[in-house]
Amino acid sequence: MAKEPELVARNRRLAEAGDPIAQFNLGNMYRIGYQVKADRDLAVKWLSAAAAQGGTVAQAMLRQMGVDIPVEAVPEGGDVPPPEVVADPLCFDQPADDPAALQAAARTGSADAQLALGDAYRKGVGVTADPQEALRWYRLAADQGLAQGQCAVAMMYELGLGVGQDVAEAKAWYTKAARQGDPQAQFNLGNMIRQGRGGAPNPEVAAKWFRKAADQGDPAALFALGTLCETGSGVPRDAEQAVEYYRAAAEQGDAEAQFNLANMLREGRGTPADPAEAAALYRRAAEQGLATAQFNFALMLATGRGVPRNEAAATAWLRRAADQGHADASHLLAEAESRSRSERSGR
Repeated sequence: MAKEPELVARNRRLAEAGDPIAQFNLGNMYRIGYQVKADRDLAVKWLSAAAAQGGTVAQAMLRQMGVDIPVEAVPEGGDVPPPEVVADPLCFDQPADDPAALQAAARTGSADAQLALGDAYRKGVGVTADPQEALRWYRLAADQGLAQGQCAVAMMYELGLGVGQDVAEAKAWYTKAARQGDPQAQFNLGNMIRQGRGGAPNPEVAAKWFRKAADQGDPAALFALGTLCETGSGVPRDAEQAVEYYRAAAEQGDAEAQFNLANMLREGRGTPADPAEAAALYRRAAEQGLATAQFNFALMLATGRGVPRNEAAATAWLRRAADQGHADASHLLAEAESRSRSERSGR
């Protein structure tokens, strides 16, 4: 019996142990025939296992396959995070070890394989990086109606990769994908509309697209809706609703949402003041490299608000923020150094 490819074997071991992301990966491989023989029954089996643990991407994929999902397979508030929504359904965080098989599947007309091959050419994974070739494969997938392929084409036009930058063309492709329910396209389209790229700014319409993506759990869209609610742009100003959106995005690890939620908790806007939770959120965002969070966490440490006072740790976080160009952090460090020199010279 032929040895199973390592990628398949690894995901199978984890899937059989109950890991929902591995179940999704394995089901998706059987769905499109990537490194395994395509098998609809096995695809449904493993995608259903992931869906039963709250995997929203698996649920959406099963619906696209025409599979009815039992109510019990979509639990309320499941505590298992769904797989990350990405443009490439074959994003397994490692290079494809059989690009020839992927190319063969793409040439037979598999839209999913065409999408994955486009991504391989864009990233230079298993093949020589070639943005024009990436766009060609993305376009083939998009022309078959694959929403993720349409979103990928839109991003290539938006960024000018493999083609001249064309905001209008990008917006048109995002719109096609967004109307099919692709959350990344919905968010990107909302962003273009809010910023007035490809037309006049329209925060009300932007909010509608953000909400569609947020309803699918997209953290960037949740954060964007939080900012609209906090500022009253395109939607009624509502600090409590902003807190809810920020918290939903922050729980998925969005650093900017963690920072904004910390600000509201520190100030008691839209929620009772809670300096301890604010400090914890500042730290989570700071550890992800957000300079403004590093600065604010340093201030909390310096004043002992929400955390025990720790001047040495405060200085260390100020330095990390300053190293990223945060002007106020650099100013405070310079003042501290000046005071230190004065104290030394006065002895």
